[in-house]
Amino acid sequence: MARAKRALGLGMLLACAAGCGATVEVQPLGAGYAPTIVTVVEMPPAIDWTGPGAQPHVQRLAADSLLEVTGGRTVIADELPGSSDPEVQAALRALGEDGANTLTFSISIGIGRRLVKNANPIASFTATKRLLVDYVVRVEVRHVGAPGSLLGSTEFIATGPVDESAAVASGEKPALALALDEALDEAVRTFAPRIHTPRRPTLIVEVPVAVAGDLIRRLETLQQLYPELSLAQNQALAASRERFLVVQPGHLAKLGLRPGDLVGVPGGETRATRAALARAAARDARPLVAIVRGGQRYIISM
Repeated sequence: MARAKRALGLGMLLACAAGCGATVEVQPLGAGYAPTIVTVVEMPPAIDWTGPGAQPHVQRLAADSLLEVTGGRTVIADELPGSSDPEVQAALRALGEDGANTLTFSISIGIGRRLVKNANPIASFTATKRLLVDYVVRVEVRHVGAPGSLLGSTEFIATGPVDESAAVASGEKPALALALDEALDEAVRTFAPRIHTPRRPTLIVEVPVAVAGDLIRRLETLQQLYPELSLAQNQALAASRERFLVVQPGHLAKLGLRPGDLVGVPGGETRATRAALARAAARDARPLVAIVRGGQRYIISM
């Protein structure tokens, strides 16, 4: 009987992976805070697998997803000196953010693999099998200053093939990115509705400060963080003195950014991130930036 229940539960889980919405749990305190929230902090994600660049890549995907769905009102994990609550509060103060009305999103991602039969139009032939991957994304929501108090959570499952390089090359989102989008969208909609923003596809490629001065490390890091980029795009940014490449400006189009722009910050300011640019756009600020466009370099206040 127990085995039958487990089988039924697995069947329901796989069915939800194909077509169910996000699962949401809300504590009374979470509903009370929701109307006041003006900023979300992305905590470093916890992932259920390893590999070269796996953690930074997932962290980048989660950050980009949050920047889209909050309209830029996000502090990303790369901007944090550490993951403790005092370190989060220190980062918020340094960035001029309102810690009293801020949530942290702690993201964990589990992974499962299963074989499924392909369609077999000829009954006498043995059906082939293919390996699928289920990504389970869970977002736990807490208020800054009260890290032990869980306000609620969201969870979403998405399924895709083991190798999604063909989908990525054609511009489609891989299952992991889709699962992150759905779980984070519901988390912002539920726990921070004031800043929930309709998505506009955005891709601002960023060279991490730690590798900015080394051409080979720049190129290797960009390949790990942004596997969807073309070789030409990777090389253009790796060989540039600037730290950002605009692929899709999304909400940052209001700053005047265009696809193909190489963007930097004059004066060697290393703290600037794509999140800082997005927050400036959300506030209608005009940051001073350098833009390389059409072979010409301009320094302008956007």
